[in-house]
Amino acid sequence: MTGAIKMEPCIHRLDRRLKVITKAKMVVVWGREDLLSSSIEYFLATKEDWKVVSISNKEDLDALILAVETTHPDIVIILQGDHNGLTNLPLQLLQDHPAIKVITISLENNAMEVYSKQKIMVKQVSDLITVIENEP
Repeated sequence: MTGAIKMEPCIHRLDRRLKVITKAKMVVVWGREDLLSSSIEYFLATKEDWKVVSISNKEDLDALILAVETTHPDIVIILQGDHNGLTNLPLQLLQDHPAIKVITISLENNAMEVYSKQKIMVKQVSDLITVIENEP
């Protein structure tokens, strides 16, 4: 049969592109060594291509900073509870590592706060309107 289209090479190339698109996620979880922290770590680790590092907040803040600097995570999850005095920690992490996303989870009211930093080039005045209107 002449003129027949072979699909196998196309599918193989698409498969390779999909593997490139799905980048592994690195997550650092910082909190107490308890059931909630272990559950979050286990739940996230079940995702394919996700790597999770858990840091106990019994260690000093330098242990978290060192983990962020050595693992280059995509996301840092802070389980709030015993360290209420560190309210500026998400902003400090974003200042030093602008490419990460920081998620805080309050153990008191089960609320999450998501912090990320964006740097957007302003080319025209309407860019400001676009940023304001696209707020979640």
